[in-house]
Amino acid sequence: MTGNIYLTGFMGAGKSTVGRLLAQALGRRLVSLDQRIVRRARKPIPEVFAQKGEDAFRQMESNELAKLAGEKGLVVDTGGGAAVSQANRKLMHESGRIVHLDACLDTCRLRLGPHEVSTRPMWQDADAVERLFQARQEAYADCDLKVEVDHLDAEQAAQTVAAGLLGVEEFPLELEGKLCLVHSSWEAAAALSEVVKGRRVVLLTDRKVAALHGERYRRVLGDDLLITLPPGENSKSLKTAEGVYQQMLAARIERGDMLLALGGGVMTDLGAFIAATYKRGIDFLLASTTLLGCVDAAVGGKAAVNLGTAKNQVGCFTQPRMVLLDLQALATLPKSQRVEGLAEAYKTGLVADPELARLCQEDMDLLLNGEVLGLAQVVRRSVRAKAGVVGQDFREGGRRAILNFGHTYGHALEGWHRYRLGHGQSVAGDMLVAAALSAQRGLLARDQAESIFRTVKPLLPADLAWAPADEAWEIMLDDKKNIKGKVRFVLLKEVGAPVVVDDVTPAELATALAQAREV
Repeated sequence: MTGNIYLTGFMGAGKSTVGRLLAQALGRRLVSLDQRIVRRARKPIPEVFAQKGEDAFRQMESNELAKLAGEKGLVVDTGGGAAVSQANRKLMHESGRIVHLDACLDTCRLRLGPHEVSTRPMWQDADAVERLFQARQEAYADCDLKVEVDHLDAEQAAQTVAAGLLGVEEFPLELEGKLCLVHSSWEAAAALSEVVKGRRVVLLTDRKVAALHGERYRRVLGDDLLITLPPGENSKSLKTAEGVYQQMLAARIERGDMLLALGGGVMTDLGAFIAATYKRGIDFLLASTTLLGCVDAAVGGKAAVNLGTAKNQVGCFTQPRMVLLDLQALATLPKSQRVEGLAEAYKTGLVADPELARLCQEDMDLLLNGEVLGLAQVVRRSVRAKAGVVGQDFREGGRRAILNFGHTYGHALEGWHRYRLGHGQSVAGDMLVAAALSAQRGLLARDQAESIFRTVKPLLPADLAWAPADEAWEIMLDDKKNIKGKVRFVLLKEVGAPVVVDDVTPAELATALAQAREV
């Protein structure tokens, strides 16, 4: 998914404008093949044609295309004629996907405008332009995605391309005999229409998410009750839940109504908890708009609020009607939130999906920079891997415990920082500690531990303050995962082979912490 996107189409189809908007939407860099040639030749393209001929220009075009094919994460405006060459198309297919912007000749002429048409000699001969247009259609048809743009403006075309590239992925998740549909797409809000038809819906979100995405969901839900809360972990409390209960009571929300929790992990955790406990339970849906929420909190059937520095101490297992993974929202995330989600996704890969772990290791730089197609692939693999574990062990009586990799010292670190350190960064810190512990015990090969260290390092702040072993141990003694007072860690024998242990000592933890600090 991190391969390049190559835009093809006739002159005036909108490749450069749509390409710019598409690159912005998908967190990619736009490259114009024609501009690369101009810089290389140090002269305008008409002069290259006039002085060297079309054959020389096409060779330069192919040479530049070959260089771009060696990169990742680009949107490439290929120029009108690059796709005519079968060799060029083969190269584009092998290094990414070809998107054809299909426009009729009249649309192309209109979008170029009178000035550009008048300055291009080819456009002065209507028959010649028509012949060239028709001659290129077979080459343009060799594409991975065709988008008809005659009746779309540039923004609509870019959104349509993004939606087409990402597609729709759905699968049912069975949680103790109850089916939950997991849906991921660029236009996730639209998937709600059939599910909520004829029912009142409480939309619960935070103020930042409401400003960014609320309108898309309100267009589907209508003007039912909207409740907005301050963003952040401090909202995940019994006090906040009580305030939401009061607003729902005042609006006469009934057991036959529904609640949609929109946002990241804080909001979906809180929303699920409120829905599961309000009037002994109402139907609810979760729409995740953060990477961390998509890869972790939204799928799992857990709901909880915090008690002071003790995370998720009051909660229950829940079964949403539907989980939406809003891929369009990924484009709006700051890097700090991408860090959070990638840490959790990498954790899932290390314990349950080696291919996901490999994707994170190989493409971490692009993913951290916000490349949406790659992030979507990470989301989808993470969710399927986690769903596979949760479906087998909904109430965490056995296998599900492996998902706590990174969450023992990690929760202590998060609480020690009083939640000013993000959850994902706390998990990343624990992954270093757990990998060090695994290597110390001879479970994990040193080269695999080093690979984990290299992958996790960019996810951590350079000045991270580590909770001392003795102080962290006191917090971990209250961890809800403990059994008979013993602190449980998830370690690794290799990637994809976790093991749960309860005999780690404070001295071992201190040694692993020292190694983590060095990394």
